[in-house]
Amino acid sequence: SAFYPTRLDESYFVTYMGTAPVNVPVAIAGLRQEVERLVAGQLNIEELDGAKSKLLGQYALGKQTNSEIAQVYGWYEILGLGIDYDQTFQSAIADITLGEIEQVATHYLQNPTLSVVGPSELALN
Repeated sequence: SAFYPTRLDESYFVTYMGTAPVNVPVAIAGLRQEVERLVAGQLNIEELDGAKSKLLGQYALGKQTNSEIAQVYGWYEILGLGIDYDQTFQSAIADITLGEIEQVATHYLQNPTLSVVGPSELALN
């Protein structure tokens, strides 16, 4: 999976996975391959549309109760975006293009940092 934790200042784009210890080398290779594919601009429109739908669906699910809505709106206020950002965010996601994905990936995913958490025998050279 992947996420970008919003902060008042800079943050990190994080990709992650869990796997059995025996599968660590294959998992890391697969994760690297996916990041490199983004940088190379090999995402297709179906994948982009699927990612947009998933993100917007998760966003909607995160606002099912009054307390969840208040948390989202409060966070937008803290960030200085205002509660109207709720609609702006959804429109902005819908408008993302493949070219923008490639541009951002090329800029931000060139030198990823890898962290492995698990038994010491998983340490990578």
